[in-house]
Amino acid sequence: MAGAQDGGRRLRPGRGVLVALAVLIPAVPLAFGIGIELGGSGTPPAVTTTAGFTPVASTAPPTQAAPATQTTATTSATKAPAKPGLPPVPAGPGAIVARVVHSTALRGTPGGRSLARLSTKTEFGSPETVWVVHRVPGWVAVVATQAGNGRVGWIRQGAVSLSRVTWELKVSLSARRVTVLNAGKVVRQFTAAIGRQGAPTPTGRFAVTDRLSTGNDNGPYGCCILALSAHSPHTIQGWTGGDRIAIHSTPDTTSIGEAASHGCVRVSLADGRWLLAHIPLGTPTLISS
Repeated sequence: MAGAQDGGRRLRPGRGVLVALAVLIPAVPLAFGIGIELGGSGTPPAVTTTAGFTPVASTAPPTQAAPATQTTATTSATKAPAKPGLPPVPAGPGAIVARVVHSTALRGTPGGRSLARLSTKTEFGSPETVWVVHRVPGWVAVVATQAGNGRVGWIRQGAVSLSRVTWELKVSLSARRVTVLNAGKVVRQFTAAIGRQGAPTPTGRFAVTDRLSTGNDNGPYGCCILALSAHSPHTIQGWTGGDRIAIHSTPDTTSIGEAASHGCVRVSLADGRWLLAHIPLGTPTLISS
């Protein structure tokens, strides 16, 4: 009898075994699914933001500052003269831009009250890149969308990598024209649509924060968007960027040259493609009346 009872026990799984099976069986497809996702082809997919736009990398990266660890003999030929305590920047023409390399506070003054937090990526997924307009030991003053129109914010120099861009955009609202300069020389001019009455395009000094492809030439933003640090005084209808101003293309050629937009600057599809192909992040953009 004892042998038969032992055999019976071996044929009937114990409660502990059943519990273990109940836990493991549902986990098998989950683990299998994770394995497939991680195993993949090894090629990362294109990054598309929640707004439906894809950040586009600059075709020609800006001139980088020489590493601080190089010898004086090497760096003297590659960086502009700097006061003691100021970060090195490349010599030559162009505006200084800063790429945020780790999260940092944007402050109203050096070491002052925090205005916002800058991460390494913008809300659209581009590398956070800001225009530097002033430097003091340990700090750089930047044109950033988080600071607001007509204001600058300060960030620690140790949180950024400095470089130069030779491009500049000038937008004349009265002429309804976008002028593109490189190294101080005019290379292109485009006729543009501007903000209509009640939704004016803001004036001031701004910078390009994002280079975006829409993937839809026939959509309201055409093929291409250069998002700016500028804010509109009102939320822009249908624009997922809230109150952010951009230079973007449009399939509606009848609006070009008119005061017809919700505040953004519109150009033709061809002009939008040219801008996206040439204008890097951080490019100074001056909008005047």
